[in-house]
Amino acid sequence: MMKKLFIGITVFLLSTSSVLANEYSTDETVHFALSCMDKLGGQTDENFYTCTCRYDAIRAAMTFSDYEEGITFERNKPMPGEKGGSFRDNQRGKRFYEELIKVREAADASCIVVKHVKLIKPTVVDDQRSKNTEE
Repeated sequence: MMKKLFIGITVFLLSTSSVLANEYSTDETVHFALSCMDKLGGQTDENFYTCTCRYDAIRAAMTFSDYEEGITFERNKPMPGEKGGSFRDNQRGKRFYEELIKVREAADASCIVVKHVKLIKPTVVDDQRSKNTEE
């Protein structure tokens, strides 16, 4: 199970590894996937499919720069004292955080939590049998 999950994450990362200005970084991709799967109950194929759907929905709705500002605000607003105040009083960060919350809610609503993934082996057509039926 873990080997399948590792292969799945690797394939996912390779497909999203373009280094463009608007692309999400690989470390953020992995962090998001692992954090999301943890919140859903662990690293399973079902949680992986749900989390990649949510991740894709967020990526489609927000640039990485806006996402990063929202995440930074979210992460640092609970910080006590003056250091935390500079984040809590940051209106720009707060605006991106509020946008991030809306985008997350939309992603959660549009991406169902998969209950069971059934891997089906591809059907192989026997060439000899199909030739016999054509004659």
